[in-house]
Amino acid sequence: MLQYLFPSVKQGLGSPFQLMARWGPMRLYSSAVRDTVKPVDSRKTYLIDRYKHLMESNQIVLFAHRNNLMKQESFELRNLVSELDGQVTVLRNNLFQVYLRNSHRPDPAAKVRKGEQNWKHPLLPLFRGPTAAISFKEANPQNIAKLLKALERSKDKLFIVGAKVETETFDVAKLNEFKTLPTKPELQSQLVGLLNIMGAAGLVRTLESASKTLYLTLKSHEDNINPEKKIEEETPKDA
Repeated sequence: MLQYLFPSVKQGLGSPFQLMARWGPMRLYSSAVRDTVKPVDSRKTYLIDRYKHLMESNQIVLFAHRNNLMKQESFELRNLVSELDGQVTVLRNNLFQVYLRNSHRPDPAAKVRKGEQNWKHPLLPLFRGPTAAISFKEANPQNIAKLLKALERSKDKLFIVGAKVETETFDVAKLNEFKTLPTKPELQSQLVGLLNIMGAAGLVRTLESASKTLYLTLKSHEDNINPEKKIEEETPKDA
């Protein structure tokens, strides 16, 4: 199977994980010498690099617990997510937690003292069982709504426990609120419409204000030229 996925193994070009490390997310660090906990071409370093890329290149990452998911069910899930322009990634919890604790550092796989790690990352408590990440490049609430509705059928076999939405951490309640929001293009369209309405109203007010100012200016100029007329206007007729 590995030879089918990685033909270069036959050609003696290195192990699959060495190739992944060479050509995968680790290319982000190609310009610097890395001092990592595990060897640079090890599977553990590769996975931490991959998790960094996953979290930083996707606006939405949902975390789901999976319990005894059958092969066919897993296949159907991947197809559904793919139709929604997403991707499913099965996580190694211990290594993903390593990434989270060091995600604030330039290289999460680098050597670091325990005191310098973030042990209070809000996503850390989610990883208590077999976990998968469902990632989306764009923050589209409609796709999340469709996915959550489809997952209702899986009941306890696959359920969302939390998410990263752009730079924020969401629990299930916040995610359910997010799925009801309009998409970004819809919000932008609504904002443009609102600005147009406000702009039109503002133009009317500006024109009215300009007209009133012009009238008062002309009136004042007329009064200065004909002070007697002003006195006549201010004097009651029956005086």
